[in-house]
Amino acid sequence: MLINPDLIPAPLLLALGLLMLVCLAIAVRYAPWEALRAVPTRVHLVLGTSLGCTCLWLMSIRLGEVASVHLLAMTSVTLVLGWCLALLAGSLALLAQLLILGEPLSALPAAWLLSVAVPASLSHWLVSRLPRRQNLFLYTLGGGFAGGMLCALTVAVLATGFLWLIGETALASRALEAWPLLALVLFPEGFINGMLVTAACVFFPGAVKTFDEGLYFGEDDPGPR
Repeated sequence: MLINPDLIPAPLLLALGLLMLVCLAIAVRYAPWEALRAVPTRVHLVLGTSLGCTCLWLMSIRLGEVASVHLLAMTSVTLVLGWCLALLAGSLALLAQLLILGEPLSALPAAWLLSVAVPASLSHWLVSRLPRRQNLFLYTLGGGFAGGMLCALTVAVLATGFLWLIGETALASRALEAWPLLALVLFPEGFINGMLVTAACVFFPGAVKTFDEGLYFGEDDPGPR
């Protein structure tokens, strides 16, 4: 979600920028660079997911001069790449989106929080909370489909609260009045993520960082963590 940075108070914009830099520094520090160097094709996977997000996010709906909204797909990106690389790939996609649309870079911190950080962190938390002994359907439906819907709902609630915080009470009120329309966003978000995660697990299970074939297919006992 892109929000006009001119509407955001300078101290809040600075705080969001610092938060973004700290999180990205952590992601760079703990990203699995050795794994990427060992299997260079995984670099293509990171860049491909970033390009896919850019294309998806460019298909946005403009809400006047205040904001624009789009589908996220960060749940599937996080399940495939892991939290650190998902943050980096999502940030690269968001930067490309801003440059293509001609938006100012000052719009990056707020958009990064709502479009990248929140869905990636929530998806990472959710998949880590799934039962340890499970099957593929629980992983794809719980982590992919339900995870995508939960992320979209959370982002919608936070975005409405953010609009209230920056003084756009009229738009926030209209969003609350039109809350039944949120169902039109939740299902597509869940479907896209569920479909992508399912396809990746079935055809390219080795490419999904959070997926363990032995754990989810029950081929062997991974033992205590």
